[in-house]
Amino acid sequence: MRVELLYWDGDPSYMTTRQRLVEVLTEDAFETPIQMVAVNSTADAELLAFAGSPTIRIDGMDIHPDGAAGVGLRLRRYPADEALDGPPTEPLPGKRLIRRAVERARGWGHGRHE
Repeated sequence: MRVELLYWDGDPSYMTTRQRLVEVLTEDAFETPIQMVAVNSTADAELLAFAGSPTIRIDGMDIHPDGAAGVGLRLRRYPADEALDGPPTEPLPGKRLIRRAVERARGWGHGRHE
């Protein structure tokens, strides 16, 4: 499983996102390195189809593709963990959203409930 965390240096929360990602991977017993990708120019954002910071991709798939509209150096929003199908209100992805994406990438269709 390939895990990437794309971020913009202007994002104050990307390290918190990294910590949440590490926690989910550790809790689910995945020893997977996280590739940190700094995106600091408009050209890089366009080349990488960077939907904003922070962006987590697992095996090339955005963990929240509905929130990946547009490309550029900007901050993203994510739905709250209590309402994963709700509007994007949070500045970083919650652990449930990250876990759901990890489980989907691993082929665990049943998901784990917390």
